[in-house]
Amino acid sequence: MARRGLARWVLVASIVVIGLTLSAAAAVWSTETQVQRTQQHRDDLAKVARIESQLLTGYVDEETGLRGYLLTGEAAFLAPYERAARATPELTTALRGSWTAVDGPTELVDALEDAHDSWVDHARSQIDLVGTGDADAASSVAETERGKQLFDAIRDRERALADWVTAAEDRTADRLAELQTRMTGLLAATLTMLLVVTVAGCLVLWRAVVRPLSRLAAATRTVAAGDLAAALPATGAPEMRSLATDVTAMRDRLAADLHGTRQALDALAQSGPAVEALRAALEPVGGQVPGIAVAARLDPAEGVLAGDWFDTVALAPSRLGVVVGDVAGHGPASAVFALRLKHSLLTALRAGLAPGEALAAVCADLADAPAGQFATAFVAVLDPDEGTVAHANAGHPAGLLVGPARTWTELDTTGPLLSSVMAGRRWRTVRSRLAPDDVLLVHTDGVTESRDAGGAEFGVEGIRQAVGASGTDDPQRVVDAVAAASMRFGGNRPRRDDHTVVCLQRGRAVPGARAPADDRTSANR
Repeated sequence: MARRGLARWVLVASIVVIGLTLSAAAAVWSTETQVQRTQQHRDDLAKVARIESQLLTGYVDEETGLRGYLLTGEAAFLAPYERAARATPELTTALRGSWTAVDGPTELVDALEDAHDSWVDHARSQIDLVGTGDADAASSVAETERGKQLFDAIRDRERALADWVTAAEDRTADRLAELQTRMTGLLAATLTMLLVVTVAGCLVLWRAVVRPLSRLAAATRTVAAGDLAAALPATGAPEMRSLATDVTAMRDRLAADLHGTRQALDALAQSGPAVEALRAALEPVGGQVPGIAVAARLDPAEGVLAGDWFDTVALAPSRLGVVVGDVAGHGPASAVFALRLKHSLLTALRAGLAPGEALAAVCADLADAPAGQFATAFVAVLDPDEGTVAHANAGHPAGLLVGPARTWTELDTTGPLLSSVMAGRRWRTVRSRLAPDDVLLVHTDGVTESRDAGGAEFGVEGIRQAVGASGTDDPQRVVDAVAAASMRFGGNRPRRDDHTVVCLQRGRAVPGARAPADDRTSANR
C-alpha cells in the first residue's frame, strides 16, 4: 500500500468487493428463482391433489347413488349419481390440465379415465335393467361382483395417481428445504463478507488517513495559532504525506509573505498616516436591523486603499440600507472620491430618499468633480417586516437575489453610472419581494472579471457555482466561498481590480411581519 498509494489500493479493493458482491447477488438471485419455481411446482401439485380428491368424491357419489337405486328401485336415489356424472368430465379435464403442469405421467390419468368409463358402461346397463323391470338381474350376484371389480379398478387407478402426487410433493418439499438452506447460507456468507470488508476498510482508513490527518490538523492549528516553526508530520498513505508536504510549503510561503507584509506595514506607518486615516474613513459603519443578517468582504487589488467600498445603515427599526460602490482607478484620489460618494449616499438614505432618488441627488452634487472621474453604485433598502427590497443600480453589476431553492433573480441596472456628466439624469427604484431565507448578494466587477490562464472570466456563473458548492445559506460562509472561488479562478497572477462581496439574508421569522409587496414592481421617483 505504501508503494502503490491509497487511491490505487482503494480502487483494487473496490473492484474486488464489487466482483464479490455481484457474484453473491447472482447466486442469491439464481437460488431465489429456483425457490420460486419450486414453490410454484408445490402449488401446482397441491392443485392436482385437490382436483383428484374432488374426482374421487364424485366417483364415490356415483357408486353410492347407483347402489341405492339398485336396492330400492326408486329414481330419487339416482340424484347423487347424476350430479357426479355431470361434474366428473369437467373435473377430469381440469385434472389433465393441471397434470400436464406438474409433468405427471399421462398414462396414470388415462388409466383412471378408462377404468371410470368401464364402470360407467356397467352402471348404465344395470340402470337400464331396472328401468325395464328386471331388477333381479341387475342385482344378481354376478352383476354386483362385476360392478365391485370395476369400481375397485377405479380405486386402484386413483390410488396410483395419488401415490405419485404424494411422492412428487415429498420431493418438492425436500428440494424447497434444500434451496432455503442454500439461500440462508448465501445471505450469511454475503453479510459476513461485507462485515469483514467494512471492518478492514475502517482499519485501513483509520491508519492511513484518519489518524495521520488528525495529527496534521492538530499541527496546522498550532501553525494557525502563530507558531510558524511547528513541525507538520508526514505520515500515513502517500497521499497524506504529499498533503503534509504541500501544507508545509504553504506554511513556508505564508511565513515569507508575512515578513513582506510586516515590512510594507512598517513603511506605511512611517510614511503614510494620511492614507491610513483615509482607509479608516472608508471602513463600513455596519448598521444592522433585526431580521437581516449581514456579511461582507473587501479585498483590495493593491496596497490598502481600494476603489471599492460598501456600507450598511439602519434607516428605521425594520429598514436597512446597503450601498456598494466601485470608483474607477486606485490610490488616494479614487479613495477620496469613494469617500465622498459613500457619505453622500448614506446621508441621502438617512434623509428618507428612495434608492433612485438618492443616486440622483448625489449625482447632482458632482458638478465640480473631474469629467473623467466616475463610479458605479448599487443602492438598496431592505424591509424584513414588509418582505421587500427596493434597489437602484447605477451601472453596477446586477445584484443577485437568491431563494432557498437556489432560484436566482438579477437586480439589473436602473440608470447610468455616476459622473459629473450625468447630472440631471434619473434612476428608477425597483421593488422586489424578499421572502424568508432569501439572500441578496452584491458584488463588484472585480469578482466576475477575474480571469484564468486562458483568459476566460469567472462570471456570474462562477458565483452561482460557488454558492451552490458552499452548501449553506450562512451569509459569511457564502461571502467567503464566492471570494475564495474568484481568487482561485484567477490563480497566482496579480489582480487588476478590487474584489468586494456583500451578502444580506432575511431571517425566517420576523415579529409583526406585514404582507409582502408584489414582486418586481417598479416606481419612478
